[in-house]
Amino acid sequence: MFISYDLAYFGRELNRLRKDMGYSQSYVQKKVGVNVDTIRKIENGEVKPRYETLELLSLAYKFDLLELLKSCRSNKHLVDYHDELDYITANYHKDKLIELEKSIHDNFSSKTGVSLVNIHELTQFKVFISSIRKFHSSFSIEWDAAELDLIRSLRLTIPNFNIKKYKDYKYSYIEIRILFLISLLIAENHSNYEISIEILTFILDSLMNDVTNTKYKDFLIIKVYSNIAYNFHMLDEHQKVIETSNAGINFCINKQTHHSLYSLFYRKGIAQFSLGYKGYMESLKTAIFLLKLEGFNDLYMQYIEITKKKYGIFIPKV
Repeated sequence: MFISYDLAYFGRELNRLRKDMGYSQSYVQKKVGVNVDTIRKIENGEVKPRYETLELLSLAYKFDLLELLKSCRSNKHLVDYHDELDYITANYHKDKLIELEKSIHDNFSSKTGVSLVNIHELTQFKVFISSIRKFHSSFSIEWDAAELDLIRSLRLTIPNFNIKKYKDYKYSYIEIRILFLISLLIAENHSNYEISIEILTFILDSLMNDVTNTKYKDFLIIKVYSNIAYNFHMLDEHQKVIETSNAGINFCINKQTHHSLYSLFYRKGIAQFSLGYKGYMESLKTAIFLLKLEGFNDLYMQYIEITKKKYGIFIPKV
């Protein structure tokens, strides 16, 4: 991930802290070993300080300079957009997605002199967002374009990426999200649900084996469970739908989150209904309740109407 900092402001604050302590730059060098030239460049906003340098200067100034640097972000951390993106994709809003694209363009403008930009990651994130819009299009030509764009974007950071060899690569978070969207396009655009399940299972295993613990990773894991369940639904593998949904539901319970939990209960309920199992209505009611709880009112009504029209099931409103 990359962050943009107002290094000039950070430098001024560092200069003020040093002077408040009554220290000269040469004294700081003697005290903690940070070169005078390095201190001068940081105070002038010419360079982004190294972690080790900030640790040493924090000792000298008796101030947490790592926290100070965080407060000097001139732009949002790219990962901060995932919250907004997750909401938009869960309850698809085309206009809000366009607004998000504009916000990212403005926030990470190349004109911003203080930005430290991983240009490939930024490009991948932009392609990912535009591909979500194409994914929700009713035209297959848009799906073809999205799939091609996503594969090309992966080649920015994984040279010669080949979707047939997807297991051969290591992925960053944004790369794994791109692979996730490719798997959905393989299902929707090519009706190849088996291959989509294989890729999603690979993604799930990769995320589960990742030692980092973030809500963004957890949210993606839930989406993976939901889409594996959906693919099994399309293959009429209803027992596997129930097993996958239950695994996803248990994951949500363990993580104490209801993020996208409605989709798991809905898939479980439809699978139970298809197999003639009792308890399907309870699962569907839970899904509808969770939609209401999340504030997805349009989706709430769509689920009720589609379930009635497609399956003849009347789900009571909550």
